[in-house]
Amino acid sequence: MQIIMKSSRETHCHFCFSETPADVVFCPSCTIPIYCSKRCQEQSAGHISRDEDTNLGYSTNVANLSITSSCKSPRSKLFAEHRHECGGAHWAAVLPADVVLAGRIIAHSIVKRMPSGKSFAFSGPNLDLVHHYDQHSPANKLESHIYAIVLLLCLQNHYRSDLLWTEDSLSQLVLLIFQIKVNSIAIVCMRSMDRGPEHTINRGFYVAEGAKMCSVEQVRVAQALYVSGSLFNHSCQPNVHAYFLSRAFVLRTTEFIKSGSPVELSYGPQVGEMHISERQKSLQENYYFSCQCSSCSELNLSDLVMNSFCCPQSNCLGAISESTYYRSKENFVNVSLGGSYVCKLSLPDVSKVDMDMENVAKSLLQNSGVSLNIDHGCCMSCRSCIDLSSALATSHREESTIDRLKKHTFLDKTLITEALQSLKQLKKLRHPYSKALAQAEDTIAEAFAKVGDQELARKHCEASIQILEKLYHPKHIIIAHELIKLVSILLSLGDGASAAATFAQAEAIFSLYYGSHVEKVLTYMGALKKAVIDV
Repeated sequence: MQIIMKSSRETHCHFCFSETPADVVFCPSCTIPIYCSKRCQEQSAGHISRDEDTNLGYSTNVANLSITSSCKSPRSKLFAEHRHECGGAHWAAVLPADVVLAGRIIAHSIVKRMPSGKSFAFSGPNLDLVHHYDQHSPANKLESHIYAIVLLLCLQNHYRSDLLWTEDSLSQLVLLIFQIKVNSIAIVCMRSMDRGPEHTINRGFYVAEGAKMCSVEQVRVAQALYVSGSLFNHSCQPNVHAYFLSRAFVLRTTEFIKSGSPVELSYGPQVGEMHISERQKSLQENYYFSCQCSSCSELNLSDLVMNSFCCPQSNCLGAISESTYYRSKENFVNVSLGGSYVCKLSLPDVSKVDMDMENVAKSLLQNSGVSLNIDHGCCMSCRSCIDLSSALATSHREESTIDRLKKHTFLDKTLITEALQSLKQLKKLRHPYSKALAQAEDTIAEAFAKVGDQELARKHCEASIQILEKLYHPKHIIIAHELIKLVSILLSLGDGASAAATFAQAEAIFSLYYGSHVEKVLTYMGALKKAVIDV
């Protein structure tokens, strides 16, 4: 069951969740839902079979968890997902999306079980999903109880005497709301961040001289509950990728998975995107568990460098962290930030560690079986120290100067000159593989693309990609999106050969994550491919 987010109600179809055209189709009973076509309007009142949301269909390495609206219910009646929300005070337009989604799940359950012409006692659907009610704060519990009461009154008003509400009805609604909070999945679509006239022509990329570089973002359009999808475990380095085709939830493996090995997807935070402490905090706050995946159990390069500073010794690549690292004799590393315990990590097999990892944290990896403490502000390789508080303050100031480029539509020479000076200072402070440095290079690349200096845009875009390949890995989907930015710059330079080679590299990565659905998910890819061929 799905529900569109409030932020997308006026821009996306309430059934297929695609962007709506200029001429939209409204619900025949009220003016809340809009649809991109008459077909979507009709399908929104379609049939949903009782087991479709738990059906897994396999095709090679693709699992498709979809809801189709052409199957008959036991009573051969249409299930109108919006019917019980129509009219009245438009309560569905006021309540939070997860509460409205709970109402739709209840309505669906009622329609399937309601005997013809008879009243029956209400009982909530048995989803067999965790709710973690006891771990929520009193304020969250109180809020959800109030919303459950309001939702119950709305449902009572619609079904009137057809349904007999029991003493447990309210508690069942409360638990359902918490199940949705913990298990619902955000339906996202990829949208170009460049919304000029060229977007309409070229589907989100630019090839004109002096134009912006191609940039896309994930937009959260809807919220859905897929029972089978909720059964997959999380990993901060997942081996499957989740994406959406309209309402269909598709899972595709991104690597070979041995028989008996776990199939894991990401609930959000991943290695390279967030530091381990941030990932653990996010997962605990949103899903109420402490991640024990391989990337959160063993020391890795990305977590060592992404928020780190560089060593003051010019010939040392060691990372200087805000965290304190204590290596025990048992070859475990306790990592603490600000004096509080964060996590316990095992040391990787030294014989399998690559040169980057060894250079970054030589002291931690060598002399196994010996206790060692590396305080915050000290190099993990040569043990040299810096004034960390001063470095942090300077870094934040220089990053703010660079970020000003994002806030100005028209960039003058002074702004870019100041940003380049800040980048120079940032390189003296931050580790060469840090996330802050990658983001700074990317921001400056976009600025040069805006003012038409594509050669410098290319230089800084390539620098950003080189850092991100250290933080993620060369075949990560983030790298593919960055390569597409580089393709748009190369097209503006008229470098067809480099553009074709870079596009092929990005396309190969996208195919790993989307298979044959690349152009359905990334609608600009077909037109961009044609532009690359035509150069």
